[in-house]
Amino acid sequence: MKEVIAPVVAEGGYKPKVLIVGAGLGGLTLAQVLRKNGVPFEIFERDEHEVARAQGWSLTMHSVVDELFKAFPDDMPNFRDSVHHLNPLNLETQVVFYYHNDRLGTECSPSTPTLRCNRLLLRKWLATNIDVQYGRVASQIGKVGDKMVVTFKNGTTATGDLVVGADGANSIVREHVLGKPNKEVLRNVPISSITGETTLSGELFARQLEIAHSMAIIPVTTGDAWNNLFMGLTKVAPDGQSGEFFWVVCWHDPLAQQTGRVAVNNLPREERLELAKKMTAHLDPKFRRVIEETTETGIRDIGWVPTDCHLDEIPLGRATLLGDAVHLMMPYKAEGGIHAMRDALHLGKLLTELESSDDAALHRLLTTFYGEMLPRGAEAVERSRYFQQHFRKDKTGVRAWGHPVKSLPDERLDIGPEGVRSVSKGICKLNLVPSI
Repeated sequence: MKEVIAPVVAEGGYKPKVLIVGAGLGGLTLAQVLRKNGVPFEIFERDEHEVARAQGWSLTMHSVVDELFKAFPDDMPNFRDSVHHLNPLNLETQVVFYYHNDRLGTECSPSTPTLRCNRLLLRKWLATNIDVQYGRVASQIGKVGDKMVVTFKNGTTATGDLVVGADGANSIVREHVLGKPNKEVLRNVPISSITGETTLSGELFARQLEIAHSMAIIPVTTGDAWNNLFMGLTKVAPDGQSGEFFWVVCWHDPLAQQTGRVAVNNLPREERLELAKKMTAHLDPKFRRVIEETTETGIRDIGWVPTDCHLDEIPLGRATLLGDAVHLMMPYKAEGGIHAMRDALHLGKLLTELESSDDAALHRLLTTFYGEMLPRGAEAVERSRYFQQHFRKDKTGVRAWGHPVKSLPDERLDIGPEGVRSVSKGICKLNLVPSI
């Protein structure tokens, strides 16, 4: 483990030692900001290593990218080359909503700059030159004098001036800060689901990308905003001849909201796969293809069990929170990761400007941080809830990554030696950051 220097008073103000619990998107973003500005920190992750568990599929980056490049050190690798989920194909980020008989969507263009990232590759990029301490499961947060101490399940401890809980939906730091268990904070959502993954090659690969390069949402039942088929690309093979895809069939389930459990998860994988096929049997064959090509081994053990929450206030102290620990949201606006990184960018900037080690200075910092983060996060959570329930009712209100959707023509893709291609489209030159 790399040595972490002690807090020092230097030109530009006091530099506290920051303990970051959680090395997800928010925690790593904060670490990069602190690394650039010489603020000492340690970052801890409960996973044994960076690929110990599934990291999710993909995440769309848009308005926050420019801020990341300004706030991060200069030694970060090229962003697009490192994380774009369509590499090495000459195709662009694209999300499509199949709204009744319309194909509506948003795709990367100079006026709608977006880049969809493979989640694992994005996490690796964010971890550039960061010494993540894996296998450190926090079990207790405490204060000794004016110092904070994090105790881990392996018996080790870490001491610093500020603890940042970037540890997600079931945050141990949130339980310490609020003084109550997570089950009293999280809100179950009345949705059950079946989740699958598969690899498609050759012509099947090209046909699937014609539905949407990045992600598509297809209604399973008309007029019901709860019942949908989500499908999308996770990553492309290096030779461009195949790709890994995910799909989720979800439906309204009040029992899941009452119990926090999804009954269908008790079924064997093969039965869940057959159920997904039956639920989507009436759809256009092109939408069923990804499910039909999935084997029972591609069914995830646990379907998506969504929860959400937002905090209206956070007590002032030497422990704080960001990301899903504060504003956990459903993915219908695709903004959870973006807000976690926004939190981290703001907190990191404030920490670099801290002028004193006393509680009063820290409390002023946190008051400023919460004044921006809490209302922004609450609005995002509510917008995700609203969009989930209403986006089928009025297509004029459908937006993707902050951009209104537009009618998209059907697209025909070819597959050649270099992989899938569309001769009618070129590379989107993002105007957010020249090096993206």
